Parts: sequence; C-alpha cells; structure tokens
Amino acid sequence: MPVFTLFLVLVLITLVFFLILSREEKDKIEFFHVMAHRFRSPISIIKWYIELLSDKSVGNLNDKQEKYFTEIYNASEKLNETIESLIVLLQLQSNNLTVKIERVDIKDLIGRIIRKLQFRIERRKLHLQEVYPAEQEVSIQTDSKLLSIAFQSLIENAVKYTPENGNIDIKADFLNKRLLVEIKDNGYGIPKEKRSKILADSVNFKDMGFSLYLVRLILKKLRANINFKSEENTGTTFSISLPANA
Repeated sequence: MPVFTLFLVLVLITLVFFLILSREEKDKIEFFHVMAHRFRSPISIIKWYIELLSDKSVGNLNDKQEKYFTEIYNASEKLNETIESLIVLLQLQSNNLTVKIERVDIKDLIGRIIRKLQFRIERRKLHLQEVYPAEQEVSIQTDSKLLSIAFQSLIENAVKYTPENGNIDIKADFLNKRLLVEIKDNGYGIPKEKRSKILADSVNFKDMGFSLYLVRLILKKLRANINFKSEENTGTTFSISLPANA
C-alpha cells in the first residue's frame, strides 16, 4: 500500500506540473507552492508510519523487511526532493530565486547524498570511491541546498546508468581559487547522437534530460561551469568548476 500511494502521488505531481506550464507566469510559483504543501502532508504521514514500524514499536523486523522499509522511506524522501526541485526550477525560470550563501563542507555534503543512495548502491553492487585533498578542508562559500540538488542529480545518474559491479569515482580538489569536482562512472555512456542535447538550453523530459537541465540552471546561478565527456560502453565523466568564494 505505501508503494502504491507513493506512485500515485508521483503521478499527481506530474499532472500538476503540466497544469502549471499552462498557467500565467506570475501564478506558477504560488500555485505550485500550494499544491506542494498538499502533497507533502500525505508523504509525511507515510514516513511517520514507516518510522513507527522501523523502530520496532509494533514488533521486530527481519533484515530484509528493514531494508524494504528503508527503501520505501527513501522513496518518500525522493518525492519530497522532486517537489522541491520543481519549485526551484520554476523559481529559476522566472528569475525569482534568492541564493543563500554559507560555508559548505563539500565532503560532508557529498557524504550525505551517498548515504541517501546507499541502498541502491549496495543493491547494484557498485564500487564508489571518494578522493579529497589530504589534510585540507574542502569547503566553499555557496548555496548548500542548490548545490546538493545539483550534485545529487549527477550522482544519481551515475548510479542509475552504471551496471552491476561497476565503479563510480568522485574527486574534489582546488585549482586557481576554484573547486573542481569530478563525477566519473564506467557505465553505459551517452549515445553520440544525444550528447549535444545533454546540457542544452531547453528541457527534455526523457532519459536524464530534466535533471541535467535543472543542474545546468542551478550551476549557472552559482557561477559554476559544467562539462562532460562520454563514450558508449566506457562511461561518463561530469566535471564541475565552482568559485571557492562567493
């Protein structure tokens, strides 16, 4: 039942998004904020019941059941994140987004993203490695929320498009007062005919088009650069360059 409910909510979110596209520009954000609040309420209830079951208040769970409940919980979190991403997209498109600058620990930010994706990483038996400068704090002045959305989209794509027992490498280092982050996988790669559209100015709802469109808009807002190289059956590498100080 929780999985069906989450699926139903996702379908409704999609329908609402297309309704938003047909509305006047000035009404889009306000309308979606109202709808987002309504969607979050049932999602919160689902999460509460999952937490109740997971803490063994109503009985013990075996390891498999705990894993399944963790996945359902993560799916509900993903729905919340999807709602938030759509709000951010509308704000970016209408130039109505305020960047909140703060000191962000990149290692910690990426670590939190990986923990969210841990179940999928383990299920696909992926080998994920992080490389950071030795004995150096990896932090910059930026918007934590926006950067987290962008990095999570890129890492999720790496997990999604890398086959079982594949490798994902995440590296971060400083060069010329900028932070360089590289997310590399040895997955399926991007077909040659699709590469020119990956970071296009228009959104494509198929494949990874939507998430990368949002990533590009976010990084542009943060005065960051992104590029990639990809080869079919070899893998894809996304490289991001961010200013160390806002």
